[in-house]
Amino acid sequence: KDGSSTSRAAKDHACSMLLPILFFSSCLWGSFASGPGTSGTSGPKVLDEHSDRSDDDDEPECKLSGHKDLHLLSPATACCYGKIVKNTSCCMDQKIASGVTRKTIQRPEMHWDCNDDNCYDTLTGPRGRDSFWLPEGASCSTPRTLYTHGGSWMFGSPDTDSYAQLGSRLAKVTGTVVMLTDYPLVPAGNYSSILKWSISALQWLSKHGPFEGCKEKVPLFVGGDSSGGGTTMSLVLTLAKRPDLLDQELAGAFFFSPWTNLMCNTPEYYSNAFSKIQGVGKFQDDSKLTMYTGDILFQEVTPANAGAFNGNAVEYLGGDFQLQTDPVASPFFAQPVDFSGRVPPLYFAVGASESILGDSVRVAQHAAQGGVDVILEVYHGMWHVFPMYSEGCGLGEPLWAGEYAINQTGLFVRHIHQTGRLPYKLKLEGPEGGPPESSILAKFWRPGHSKVPFFRYLYDPNVRHFAKVGELLPNRDKATSYKDIMKNLAKQSPWIVLPSVTGAALGIFLLGFCLGGVTEYSGERAVRRFVKVRQYRRREDEWQRAGSAPDLTGPLLDSHALNGATVQQRLKSRRPSFIQDFVRGVPEVQLPAPQ
Repeated sequence: KDGSSTSRAAKDHACSMLLPILFFSSCLWGSFASGPGTSGTSGPKVLDEHSDRSDDDDEPECKLSGHKDLHLLSPATACCYGKIVKNTSCCMDQKIASGVTRKTIQRPEMHWDCNDDNCYDTLTGPRGRDSFWLPEGASCSTPRTLYTHGGSWMFGSPDTDSYAQLGSRLAKVTGTVVMLTDYPLVPAGNYSSILKWSISALQWLSKHGPFEGCKEKVPLFVGGDSSGGGTTMSLVLTLAKRPDLLDQELAGAFFFSPWTNLMCNTPEYYSNAFSKIQGVGKFQDDSKLTMYTGDILFQEVTPANAGAFNGNAVEYLGGDFQLQTDPVASPFFAQPVDFSGRVPPLYFAVGASESILGDSVRVAQHAAQGGVDVILEVYHGMWHVFPMYSEGCGLGEPLWAGEYAINQTGLFVRHIHQTGRLPYKLKLEGPEGGPPESSILAKFWRPGHSKVPFFRYLYDPNVRHFAKVGELLPNRDKATSYKDIMKNLAKQSPWIVLPSVTGAALGIFLLGFCLGGVTEYSGERAVRRFVKVRQYRRREDEWQRAGSAPDLTGPLLDSHALNGATVQQRLKSRRPSFIQDFVRGVPEVQLPAPQ
């Protein structure tokens, strides 16, 4: 072969080797660009499993600019869902409300010690000091609120778990002096001792204002969340049975997701169980289509979740199983008659997705049937004690439901203080004399006495284009830079990166070598076939122009003679096209030039 053909063959071989290398390089690039540990299908890992910070410190976890292709949740709700699912301890409010001041008071003989032998909480040492949050302009005549914090009766204090932030907000929106007590946690305390502590705190608050020498009697409110809400309801029912314990009536009581059923068997433990929905599609940022529903804070399957609640409740009750259905200890089992007497107006704010949604709904219904003025607000898609996430989980945009519930609490307290009644209420009406005793209505309706809760099921009214869980991750539409790839690689263990890169490079080389050899061999044969067909057809053209045919027959009937007959037939009939000749081949005979 001459030098030009050798050069072309070399170029053909180089191209055949380059194509597979480019192909597999692009695959490897795509795998790195989609993030380590994602098999090239999901977006970058943004949330660490044990932290509410993003992997990339200079990039926030949740962004206001979401995608527009699927509509489910508001941006703040979606942000909270994505973060709380990864870390149920994250994302509670961090800012103290402006315009309020704080002071602490140690009531005489109201102290206890938290240590490894009698306490699960991390705040160890001497405990029992009460925190006071004073609104701007507070005086001795300012109404007062006793607030009992949650935490399963086992954890928390007035200064941890965002209760300082909540206390400051409540003081600002209600205009009351808010007192948070540091009651003895289980196992140092139990149902009886915690209730006695709360009664003592309320008695002290009724006689002491935020400053020395306060003697005025002012409206008293009580409130609580979760387990603290359950204790607050026990306090309300205790005072209804024992009005002698306090020398004035309560003005009102409010609750955020109260835990009132110590049997832990409401239907929502099943119907609101945490669920993860995974689809075959992907979001715009190339992350997997994953969404969540149900109780995002308590993610165990129903038996395990209800069992954990039940075990917690029994320990709180000091092992007394009979108290699990006691109407005071476990207010879920209180009947309408238990709410007769000195029970103040009640306000409930609860999330529609909670495992203990029924703990609020049933108590609210029975209290109203007993003649109490009740407001019950259920917030769509919200989780347990959602008002404590009102800042929006770090998004920079508030969680509407959290802010609204806190503001509604302020309206509830201020309106009662100013007018002595609820902002709104409902009352049952019916035939004169009431329903027949045999009627089902007679079981819960007393004419002129029974009421129904003022009930509202609330959606976020600011939602226009809903966001989906996962869509607030960084947008990956633009090309991934070399810097991004190096960041992703740097996060992986060298024992994973080095074998992967080495193996990929070796695989690319071997596969490229094999494909290149096959391509070169096949290409060379195709070129030879092309040249052969072209030369044969040119010689045929010469014989046709000469008007004769070559004599290729011989004395013996051999393959050469058969091929010669084929040549004669081709020249006398319609000749096949070039492509047909290339595919089928031409006779294996050398045509001589015409004479």
